[in-house]
Amino acid sequence: MTETTANYDEPWKAAIGEYLPSFLSFFYPEIHNSINWKKPPVSLEKELEKITASATTEKRYADKLFQAWLLDDR
Repeated sequence: MTETTANYDEPWKAAIGEYLPSFLSFFYPEIHNSINWKKPPVSLEKELEKITASATTEKRYADKLFQAWLLDDR
């Protein structure tokens, strides 16, 4: 018999992508306060897929990857 497993990962990824500023503000306030929110973060999901595609492990728990600019333009 095949056992069906629940997919809890995708809803979290979608929520983080949709509410990134609020997520960072709640869980990582110091990081949130250092980001220049006038320049929207860019999702680097395709780049993350390239990185994890070459991984040697069987299980992959890739999360979200964003590029953000800091207030000092780094």
